[in-house]
Amino acid sequence: MIRIEEQSSGFSMVPDLTALLDIIFIVLVFLLLTANSRVYQMDMDLPATSQAQASVASEPAKLQLSLFQDNPTWGLGEQRYQTFAAFEQAIKQQSQDQSKPSVSLASERQVPVEHLLKMLELLQQLEIETTQILMEKNND
Repeated sequence: MIRIEEQSSGFSMVPDLTALLDIIFIVLVFLLLTANSRVYQMDMDLPATSQAQASVASEPAKLQLSLFQDNPTWGLGEQRYQTFAAFEQAIKQQSQDQSKPSVSLASERQVPVEHLLKMLELLQQLEIETTQILMEKNND
């Protein structure tokens, strides 16, 4: 029999897998942390046709409010008011005559937002909840 002497150099024919296992563990943790993200969504019910949307807007409003770019700024129906105080008195008078009036609000494009907020604040004080804001599509 032939005997092979064992070498004591510490070299082994089995590869060291410690570094490979560390990398696999890090990749596994990374994938588990990133793959578990949830996608949030919000369900919305939109009208099926444009006719359904048009029927809502075609309902006649009892109070028609307007904001104009130049003076007089405030409008109620066909009447325009120079001051907000006179406009406020007219709206209060109209809203007292009608129980729970619905409001249609139209504004020119260049009207300051301050005027719109002032008008919406007045409607909130008068406890008018049903308000339609008429908007024009921007063709720019």
